[in-house]
Amino acid sequence: MPDITRPPDPRVALLKELADPLRLRVIDRLGHGGPATVSELAAAQGVTLPHLSNHLRRLRDAGLVQVRRSGRHAVYELADPGLQALLPVLDRVTGRVVRPAPRPQTTFSHARTCYDHLAGALGVALYAALRERGAVHDLPDGTVELGPQARDTFAALDIDASELGGDRRRLAFECFDATEHAPHVAGAVGDAVTAALEERGWIERAPDSRVVTVTPRGARGLRRTLGVELAA
Repeated sequence: MPDITRPPDPRVALLKELADPLRLRVIDRLGHGGPATVSELAAAQGVTLPHLSNHLRRLRDAGLVQVRRSGRHAVYELADPGLQALLPVLDRVTGRVVRPAPRPQTTFSHARTCYDHLAGALGVALYAALRERGAVHDLPDGTVELGPQARDTFAALDIDASELGGDRRRLAFECFDATEHAPHVAGAVGDAVTAALEERGWIERAPDSRVVTVTPRGARGLRRTLGVELAA
């Protein structure tokens, strides 16, 4: 018989709040992009303000987010920095235990942006190449640190490794790629790589879309500098 004297497990209530797809995406957005207004969160999730407000209230009541006033705007942010550590762990566990059905390759899954870093087959291949070259090293909790070859590897992309992570952004962490079912790299490292490839003309963003195209010059450059084999 169950032990009726056992107190409720508070983790269950916490996980119930995160089990809703919209609330989880809000936490994910705040973890990746930092504080945001209600309007910014609604636009990012493609939902109406009234629909979002109810979910934000539940996140506030659960102690997962907090709100502060900035002029006329309500700005939301994560209430506990531990949530930034929780999401990479969830991503890593998801990638190891969930085995989805194979998906056909599409333009979206080939290369796209995820916040300010690269995702899809391109993002996954770039992260794998950085690990293989010792530029970064993944940790069991889903965070990523610079490796012994970081300076030389990133220098090949005109990125100064010593300046990575110097602002409020986290240095690097794994982000689960839903179409590739493998991690790509987020944080300051992922953002810097995206900016560098775009500045070199190796990738081009499609207007009003997250889709990214690898240019012919980019395909050659990625092969030469990182050994990444992707069709233009």
